[in-house]
Amino acid sequence: MQRKKIVICTTIPETVTLILCQQPNFLHNCYEVSIVSSPGKGLIEIANKERVPVYPVPMKRGINPLYDLYSLLCMVLTLRRIGPDLIHSYTPKAGLIAMLAGWFCRIPVRIHTFTGLIFPSHIGLKKKVLIWIDRLICFCATKVVPEGRGVRQDLLDYGITHKPLEVIGHGNIAGVDTAFFAPDQNEVMIRAESLRADLSIFHDAFVFCFAGRLNRDKGIYELIRAFLELPDTARLLLVGGHDETLSVDAETLNMIDVHPRIDALGFQADIRPALQLCDVLVLPSYREGFPNVVLQAGAMSRPVIATDINGCNEVIESGFNGWLVLPHDASSLQIAMQSVMKMPKAECKDMGLRSRERIQQRFERKQHWDRMLLFYKGMLGSEYCID
Repeated sequence: MQRKKIVICTTIPETVTLILCQQPNFLHNCYEVSIVSSPGKGLIEIANKERVPVYPVPMKRGINPLYDLYSLLCMVLTLRRIGPDLIHSYTPKAGLIAMLAGWFCRIPVRIHTFTGLIFPSHIGLKKKVLIWIDRLICFCATKVVPEGRGVRQDLLDYGITHKPLEVIGHGNIAGVDTAFFAPDQNEVMIRAESLRADLSIFHDAFVFCFAGRLNRDKGIYELIRAFLELPDTARLLLVGGHDETLSVDAETLNMIDVHPRIDALGFQADIRPALQLCDVLVLPSYREGFPNVVLQAGAMSRPVIATDINGCNEVIESGFNGWLVLPHDASSLQIAMQSVMKMPKAECKDMGLRSRERIQQRFERKQHWDRMLLFYKGMLGSEYCID
């Protein structure tokens, strides 16, 4: 019996290699899974690691009508070549291109997962354009999946779609491998201590860590200004590359470069040593869909200070496994960071243990894979699966 075909589409390959890692390979046991994403080294890496067919379709982030038409043509030709029964897109640009192409090609099941909404953080004409793009994506999709409850509520509040909205499990698109992101692994501890030595961080220092793209919407401006008000025993690790599409202001970047207690590590393929080294993760974003780094830090028994926004407030419960602060508010962030520095170490450790327990209960990766398999079976019917 011929298995049904699924196409997973992302704007850039890194969404698969860093977030959806091994999920396509797992689903390939039951369906013929293919990946469509922008060309590059990452796409070759997907083919090697996931052992599924990959197809390059050039796509660019942001609003770019002429290039988007080119992407749409390439996507239509690719989908006609594959002939899938279902196409599932993640991220905004992949959603626009894949859902339009899927509708044009009359693919029976067209699913888009909103991993976060861009328009709430914009104003004026651009906000209206982004809203109508999301409405177009929903019109072309046969099934709309919000990554979390907050995203679901925003879709309803702004009237983006009237289609049924179903959050899968407790939210998130991938879950976290709590065996990989586990505290006190010997190899990771050795690398963390090496990092500590390289950065000359004393053992009595209190280390905060930010992990993510360095852009305006991640709250880097507020993070740096809050950190500058902390005692000299505080250190800050910044893990992530610069995002030129929403660049951080020049003054803040200069502070990062010259401050002796701020260490910008750039992009790290493995963030576990930084998480092992830190005492608390800080994520002061203005907007999120469902931040994976919060799950990863929690799995490594690290409490999290995060802004009270979608995704973050679906994982973090103030006083239980972290703290929630106001977005766009350096003062609120500074108070939380200073408070945790004064907290007894045993209390902070207990909070970290509760963090890991919650992640294991709600966001274990293998459990999410099983939920995704059931979700696809609900769309396509049961399939014969290889053990």
